[in-house]
Amino acid sequence: MNPGPRPEPPLVTAEALAYDYPDGSPALRDLSLDVREGERLVLLGPNGSGKSTFLRLLGGDDVPGIRRDPRVDDAGRRWLAPDQPAFRTWLSGRENAAVLLELHGARSGQARAAADAWLGRFGLDVDADRLAGTYSSGMRRRLALATAFATAAPLLLLDEPLAGLDPGGRAALADALGDHRAAGGTAVLSAHDPDFAASQCDRVAFIVDGRCAVADTPARLLERVGARPRVEIRFVAGLSPDPDTLGPAPEGVRTSTRDESTVTLEVRDPSRALPETLAWILRGGVPVASVDIRKPGLADVFVALTGRRLEEEGR
Repeated sequence: MNPGPRPEPPLVTAEALAYDYPDGSPALRDLSLDVREGERLVLLGPNGSGKSTFLRLLGGDDVPGIRRDPRVDDAGRRWLAPDQPAFRTWLSGRENAAVLLELHGARSGQARAAADAWLGRFGLDVDADRLAGTYSSGMRRRLALATAFATAAPLLLLDEPLAGLDPGGRAALADALGDHRAAGGTAVLSAHDPDFAASQCDRVAFIVDGRCAVADTPARLLERVGARPRVEIRFVAGLSPDPDTLGPAPEGVRTSTRDESTVTLEVRDPSRALPETLAWILRGGVPVASVDIRKPGLADVFVALTGRRLEEEGR
């Protein structure tokens, strides 16, 4: 019997990775996670969970607990775009990108050509000759991303690449990630936006308190918790109906959360359940102000699997 081709080993493996801040407090605690070739892996977690520290260690050399495949072991084969990009304020955006690309190993002419091409893709062609010190935070973010993709590094490490990006910048990032993957590249991103993660990643890793709680595809994570669509009903004058006046809920409907002005219900099929559900709610005699239907997402899965919310502040 032919066992079939053996799977490629991970590009990078972190095993029981630990790291402390300078004050001795733990940043990472036994974090284990692998990075597979050709994937887009998103690290999702609240502030202070260890995402940025993990990315910096992935980009470093000789880090205990991290093993790299020879394909990305050389520093020139990977690129880290930090969450707070720093540029030479006295140089233009084009000059900053070209200098960094030359330091990464590109020849002068190649560096300038690559810089021009990617500055254009991120909408900075008109402002390429302005001093970087005059750039807004969003422009600096686009400059950092343009430089990162211009390196054509097989492994890109992007820390909070969405920060400060307008919709056009997000679209440019999504296109760049797609092209990078099509060329055989691998990207690891940290983010707070579960919707972007679900639409742009192959796998998502939930990072909480310096550990990886779980890593899988968005579809399998949703299946794992059996997440259902939710119907959010808001009531007039901030008064939700007394549960005792409603009686048993319709079949397939269960209450998720309830407060003074809102009831959130989980349902199997909103289109079928909504009429009966509204009739049941109106038994309470409280006027309804609005009804919203929301499909389950990674934010719901994150709460279900970690007991934490993405909006929480960490250390």
